Amino acid sequence: MACALLFWTVVFEIAVRIAFRHSLDFSMEMWKYAVALKRPLADANLGFVHAPNTSAFLMGVDVRINSQGLRDREYSLAKPAGVYRVLILGDSTTLGWGVKAEDTAAKILERELGPRFEVINAGVGNYGTVQEFSYYKTRGRLFHPDLVILQYFINDPEPVPQLKGGFLADHSYLLAFAESRWDGLLRVLHLRPDWRQYYASLYDENSAGFQSARRALAELSENVKADGAQLLVAVLPELRVIDGDYPFDRETRKIKDVLESQGTPVVDLIEGLRGHGPASSLWVTALDSHPSAKAHALIAAQLLPQVRERAGCTDVARPSGCRIETRLDARNSEAQRKASR
Repeated sequence: MACALLFWTVVFEIAVRIAFRHSLDFSMEMWKYAVALKRPLADANLGFVHAPNTSAFLMGVDVRINSQGLRDREYSLAKPAGVYRVLILGDSTTLGWGVKAEDTAAKILERELGPRFEVINAGVGNYGTVQEFSYYKTRGRLFHPDLVILQYFINDPEPVPQLKGGFLADHSYLLAFAESRWDGLLRVLHLRPDWRQYYASLYDENSAGFQSARRALAELSENVKADGAQLLVAVLPELRVIDGDYPFDRETRKIKDVLESQGTPVVDLIEGLRGHGPASSLWVTALDSHPSAKAHALIAAQLLPQVRERAGCTDVARPSGCRIETRLDARNSEAQRKASR
């Protein structure tokens, strides 16, 4: 009996490995992403980071992580003279889940802005607000950005997730498949909340996750300001339901109120994503509503004037000839003003 069970377990493991070796199944690809490209940290507020110099074929595209843990090219920590540097914090929607690296909002933005700008993609899948602040405090600020953009998503108040460990958890396709399907079944049977109920629950005033997110946003603002940089929060909507009445208007308003009370500039991306065909045209697949290449282009288009304005580059007709003010320029200007008094 035991031998028969072991035999069929091995058979099913092989079958699942073949079926999902290259797939567009969200749950299985996310599991492969965690196993191949992440490593855990002892820091409870960060949880995990990208493992440097790793790569995997996920959701139909190559995902390569550089030596700095970024899905991006290599950057010197010392910012080149005359360059305005933007750091974009976020989760898998920023990383570019299911999208080629060159088609992410960060890289589109960098190309549109021109050679005197650098836009660093610091997105890490499954990060929430607490982790995004912790990443900035421990790693992101080392790049000396002039502007930090936090791309905020509806599930960002989630508690910091922890990577599962163990041989089977890290290697068994069959176990990963079974766990994902069991979770889906429980949601179909309403034994676990569906995504609408779950997202709304994250914004309960008494929720520890929401309170932690509120504090993290305030601390991020303070730290970015102390570093002489600017902060902008871009609120990305849940793309499954952007047409008509948006079901998370209350939650979006709540987080915007928090940001405005802290004096943090915020841009709501939903209007720039509406009216461009059915909502599904903005998804990476019919079953996965992560932003597609088209959606990333629309996000970049909305961030472009925001970055130009903050860089002192408001002449849209002559973007290559505008005066760019970096954080070093701003400090020098302030020093000169004080000296002239």
